Amino acid sequence: MRVDAQKNQKLLDQFKFLRRILVLPLEPYAGEFADQKGLIIDDLTITVEKADGDLMFRQGGNIGLGEISYFFGTKGDRKDQIGKQGEYLFAVDAADRIIRRVDWPRNREEARGKHPIYGYHALWGKDLGNRHLTDCLYDKVKFLVWVTVSTWHESTKNADQPFGKVCTRLMQITVYGQPEEGFAILKENSSVYGNLYLSNDVLIGGSLNKDRDIITINGHLGELCHSFQEDVYFNGMKKILDKGKYRGASGQFGPASVLAAEMCGYDRVMLQDNTCWVTYQLRPGGRNMYVLGCGGTLPQLRRLTRSVIEAWRNPENHKKFQPDKEVSVI
Repeated sequence: MRVDAQKNQKLLDQFKFLRRILVLPLEPYAGEFADQKGLIIDDLTITVEKADGDLMFRQGGNIGLGEISYFFGTKGDRKDQIGKQGEYLFAVDAADRIIRRVDWPRNREEARGKHPIYGYHALWGKDLGNRHLTDCLYDKVKFLVWVTVSTWHESTKNADQPFGKVCTRLMQITVYGQPEEGFAILKENSSVYGNLYLSNDVLIGGSLNKDRDIITINGHLGELCHSFQEDVYFNGMKKILDKGKYRGASGQFGPASVLAAEMCGYDRVMLQDNTCWVTYQLRPGGRNMYVLGCGGTLPQLRRLTRSVIEAWRNPENHKKFQPDKEVSVI
């Protein structure tokens, strides 16, 4: 909605620090920001939530900042448009002063070889790198403010210079209030193993950087994959897929959807519900599946996979998994 919409104005009046954030030069711009035109905000969304463990281990997702990467639209007003995105986290004290700002690496090149930056870093005054944080701000921070800035551009269809004219610049702001137990206890009760959102970028980047936590998490995912292949895939699911009229099948097991298909000779099975997804894949002639991709926390992915395994133990549920000509798996 517009910046001057009544709902936005009420929140801007309630949280005085937001007006300071609105005028900061945050990438991506709508053009050259020196004359302030690049800082125009065509659409502003503000929400208010309580800080939780997932925020403590949240990571920014920058897209198209200093590299050729983008998200894209496929229909409606966004058809033939592509976008950039920048994310930031601010810590605000009781006097509405911004006392800490967290910036994530602008792109993969800047992130290479560095330890990950998480949301809880905003609760420390200085980040010296290599997991060394100093000047604790637990008792000073009143709010944490997550900001996502995005721009939609005309697509030039040119792979080397894909971004054309800016169509619109949007800002999404979430104000996180201090939890009842305080930020110190919240961080203490949070864990990278329970709250970190896992994606291919997180898992691959962590492995390349030899991050011990990510390497351990990869081991947990590998064990989940092994359980799925032994208890489900090689225990009847592959047989149904092989005998089907189409080289694709799908089924619904409670809240969990299961999609399976052959992709360029690889057997691919995707599990998903309304909280997360994971895809397990088998190479041609292979005997061991592996995690192709995922999106969710480790507990969510564990719960999803185990729910499908448990449902599959009932032979009657095998009938729910049927050939599907239209199935598509990512």
